[in-house]
Amino acid sequence: MSLEPLDIINGVFSIIFVAISIMVGLIILSRYFRYRERAYFYVGSTWMFLSSSWWPSCVSFLVALNNGVGITEELYFLIGNVFVPLAVVLWLLAFTEFLYTEKRKQILMIVGIYGLLFEILFFIFLFVNPNIIGVLNPPVDVNYRYFVMFFLLSFLAIVVVTGILFARLSLQSDDLEVKLKGKLLIVAYITFTVGALLDSSIPLNAIIIIFTRLILIASAIFWYGGFILPKWMRKLFLKKK
Repeated sequence: MSLEPLDIINGVFSIIFVAISIMVGLIILSRYFRYRERAYFYVGSTWMFLSSSWWPSCVSFLVALNNGVGITEELYFLIGNVFVPLAVVLWLLAFTEFLYTEKRKQILMIVGIYGLLFEILFFIFLFVNPNIIGVLNPPVDVNYRYFVMFFLLSFLAIVVVTGILFARLSLQSDDLEVKLKGKLLIVAYITFTVGALLDSSIPLNAIIIIFTRLILIASAIFWYGGFILPKWMRKLFLKKK
């Protein structure tokens, strides 16, 4: 079985997005080892695991280059979903470092139980009837059923809502660089949400795949800027008076 052009485009742009996301995550995470601030560890890990929904596309595409069919449906579902609750918990660990600190245990307990419920149901369906989870269009495209989509959208909503609350904290600062970080984070959450929704809710063609993955790549760069703000971003967005 030979790969279709659409499969190649999908696989290549998945690899680009995931590679950039992992690089961004590792750069942020490396700040933890330099400054010993836990927030950097949580935030860097969060972004890497948020991109995990696109990991199976990468793996299946690379495998398909050799066998023409990619990985199995069960393995695809497993790689693409099992790490998402972890990403949400890691983000909330970072979020509650700064906001709702006094309610940290309650927030983490509620979301942890919710994530555990998803994991239990997911593994039951994975072994009993994978069709409840979704249908794989080999080697790189997947259509998830309502069960997975409901949980994924709810996890996304948790990250986006708390993320905007977190960004608002930076927007209230008088420091122009801190305020810029808040703006970049809001753009990161918006672009990631738009890209993820488009990628999962509409039929894919070459133009849509490229467009949505470029939006997702942009979200990774804005996330990087929102927490690290490298010199080139300062020069680009902040005018010296």
